[in-house]
Amino acid sequence: MKSKIKYAIATFFAVIAIAGCHSHQYDPTLDNEITAFQLKADQQFVTWSAQAMADNNSAATPVVACHAAPVAAGQALSLISAPSEPDSAFFNSVETDLSLIELRTKTLNINPAIDQQIFGLRNIFYQIKYKRQHCSEHDSPAYINIERKQVFTILQAMLTYQLVLKNGSAAANN
Repeated sequence: MKSKIKYAIATFFAVIAIAGCHSHQYDPTLDNEITAFQLKADQQFVTWSAQAMADNNSAATPVVACHAAPVAAGQALSLISAPSEPDSAFFNSVETDLSLIELRTKTLNINPAIDQQIFGLRNIFYQIKYKRQHCSEHDSPAYINIERKQVFTILQAMLTYQLVLKNGSAAANN
């Protein structure tokens, strides 16, 4: 009896998963937006890392990560910067890019994981922005590298999802 229930539950989840995959659509524009954002973010991390290494070599005080801003779950994070702030163009473009990716993703595919990924990306960039504005000491190159890897991992998950959708739509067309 228990095995029949387990089998029924497993079958139910398999049918739901298959039905859910067919309702999601591959969008080459979204794929390109995510890829372009990944390249832009990676270039900025390279710049920050180079600055941190230069600061680390020339500064008399130790270069360490300071405390970040507290962020509550579900808190809206605004990355918009005043034009006079360092890196303002980058942070303003981050908010614009993430909003476009989020809107396009929600329009095409209802996927709660996307909300978590976008929140994670916003949170990472919010923390970086906060620290760059409010901390007297700059982050170490190692800390910047950790943040870079976190952003890369999230974006790779999003791109992998797009690849699965692309392959699924190609297989459906055959």
